[in-house]
Formats: sequence, C-alpha cells, structure tokens
Amino acid sequence: MIPEKKRTGNLYIVLTCIILCVFTFISIGYSNYLTSYLIFFVVLASLATGFVVTNVSSLYKLLFFFIPLSVAVPLIEGVELQFPTEPLIAILTLMLFFSADKSVGFYKKLIRHPISKILAMELAWLLICSLFSELKLVSFKYSIVRICYVMAFYVLIIQWLQKYKKPYYFFLIYALGFVIPIIHGMIFHAKYNFMQAVSYVMPKPFFNDHTVYGACLAFLIPVLLALTFYYKRFFKSRSVIFILIPLLALFFIAEYFSFSRASWLSLALCFLLFCGLKLGLTARSFMIIIFISGSVLWINQDLIISKISETKALSNKEDLTQTITSITNIQTDASNKERLNRWKCAIRMGAEKPLFGFGPRTYKFFYGQYQVREDLNYTSTFNGTKGNAHSEFLSYFSECGVIGLIIHFSLFLITILKGIN
Repeated sequence: MIPEKKRTGNLYIVLTCIILCVFTFISIGYSNYLTSYLIFFVVLASLATGFVVTNVSSLYKLLFFFIPLSVAVPLIEGVELQFPTEPLIAILTLMLFFSADKSVGFYKKLIRHPISKILAMELAWLLICSLFSELKLVSFKYSIVRICYVMAFYVLIIQWLQKYKKPYYFFLIYALGFVIPIIHGMIFHAKYNFMQAVSYVMPKPFFNDHTVYGACLAFLIPVLLALTFYYKRFFKSRSVIFILIPLLALFFIAEYFSFSRASWLSLALCFLLFCGLKLGLTARSFMIIIFISGSVLWINQDLIISKISETKALSNKEDLTQTITSITNIQTDASNKERLNRWKCAIRMGAEKPLFGFGPRTYKFFYGQYQVREDLNYTSTFNGTKGNAHSEFLSYFSECGVIGLIIHFSLFLITILKGIN
C-alpha cells in the first residue's frame, strides 16, 4: 500500500511533467522559449512548496528530468541563469543546509572519503581565486553555483542512494527528459537534410553547441546499453524493454547526427575500457598500459607528427570516414586548428597568472587578446561567443592557476581509479 503522502508527491511529479512537456512543444512551435519558461517558473514555484512538504524525492527526480531542458536566461552582463534547473538546485541546497543538524554522522563519514576531501579543496580554491578574479561577479556566481551543484549532485545523491539503492534511476529520468531536445534538434536538422554544418546550431537553445550535446548523449549511451542488455537485473517488469530499445536507438541516431568527433571517440574508448574490465584488468593494470602507450608515443613522436601532417581529411565534409579521419588533421581542418588555438591561449593565460589565474569562468572573456595571427582561422573570434578552452584541465590552468590544475587533475584521477576498483 503506497502512503498517501508519497502518492500525492508522485501525482505532483506526473502532472507537472505533463504540463511542462506541453508547454515545451508549444515553445518549440512558436520559437518563444523565454516566455514558455517564465510560465514554467510560475508552475514550479507553486509546486516547489508542495514537493518539499510532501515528497522531497519527487522534487529531486524533477530536477534530473529538467537538466537537459534547461535554457540560459541572461540576468546581467556576463551572468546567466540556467532555467529551471538552477532554481531547483538552489531549493535543494537550502534544504540540505537547514537539515544538516539531523545528518551530522552522515557528513562526518562523507568528508573522510578521498573524493570528498579533494572536492572540498577544489571548492575552497575556487572561492580564493574568485577573490583575485578579473571579473569577480562572474567568478563568484560560478563558484556559488558549483557549490550548489556539489551539494545537489554529490551530497544529496549519496543520501538518496543510501535509502533507495537505485543509481540507474536518475540516469533513466535524465534520458527521458533528453528526448525533447533530441526530437526538437532532429526536426530542425531535418529541414536542412541533416547537413553537418547545421549540427553546430541544431541543439540550441537547450545546448550551446553540438560538442556539449554530443558529450551528454555519450555519457548516457553506455548506461542505456547496460540497462537494455541487463534489464532483468534492474527491473521487475519485462515490458520496460519496449521503452529501453527505442530510447537507445534514438540516442544512437542523435549521437551520429551530432557530428561530434570527440563524442564518437569517447564511446570507442569507453568500449575498450569495458572490454578491459570484462577481462579483469585492475586500475593498476590500466595505469601500466597508459604509461607504456604514452612512452611509445613519446619515443615515436617525430614519426607520428610526420604522419599526422599528411592527413588532408576535413571534418566539415558529409562523409563519415573523412569526418573520423580528420581528427588527426592539424594542418587544414579549421575545427582542429581552432582547438589548438584555444589550448595555446589557455596556456599563455595560465603562464601570465600562474598562481590564481584570471578567475573561475573568465576564460572566454580574455582569451581573444592571447591569440596570435598564425593560429587564427575562419572560425576564430575575439568576442568569446564560441565556446571555451576545449579542455577542462587547461581551463582550470588559465582560470585557477597551477594549484587549481593540480587539484582538478587529482579529482579526475582519483574518481577514475575509485570507479575502476
């Protein structure tokens, strides 16, 4: 028998999702996203109190559903709000703070974990770098949002998993929310016969560009594959397979038409990692393989660079083989040349301010002045409207200095090693 309180919470989430899906498709039809999301805000505001009172779990599920549906709403110059997820995250973070006295034992245990310690160090360093930032308002806004994200997607999810033990549940909710941006993007893309050049703007307004869109799809595809092939382990009902198979097929199609080479490569590497785990390789084994591979590449770097220089394939061609092969073209492919340009700018910025960097989230405002003529191409810009450094690690180096880079790399390394073990 389902308790009345939980039944009410579940009814809230179902009705809200239906209402907001209807408004989403209306906004797609009229291309009036901001108006539609302002209506969403009224609905969310009226229901947020009900969720908190009746079923916090439902509010958390709603957050995951709306992550891929968020749009950036400009507040003041240089500051944007991801709506509606960031208001929901703020509500959940406040709830955690107000209930912290009831979970002292949980927090004491959590802070002893290596990942928690490094996360705390990273957040503290972000705040310190914000004090010395070139754009303090932008940096502090990002740092505060990052703290809220850690509370919502690290602390709160661990609390939730201790009670419900179903981590895959959130991925599935996230994937279901993702269906709307996929359909929207595919309809838009179809109008232009799925031309590769159109893929750069196809995911808007839900995603800034096709690389972020492709990366988010790539994060979900391995999970959906696992849920589909091992569905009997996760679900009591066998009929769920009739939802999972079409969902997985839709994600593969969307990933292909994202034309994101990095995402395709990530999925290939993910498959190799899966094969290694199935063979029983440990984290130490992977480290040895990476070290040996890196050494071989370093020893043969002249030969490799010579071979790469011969590649003429371009990423903007409508040919799959050319698109994949173009990954190694650093001479004439504009996308690769621009990526190298961004990396060089990040290195120059970090070298100029090695201690605190330019401040969290400020790279796009300053990298233009660090470009040099020989690195520019037709995709280059000086107004910071076309993405970031295309490297999380170099972004941290330019924005938070050497210490920030070391902390972020340590977080990445320990998380991967813990996950493999």
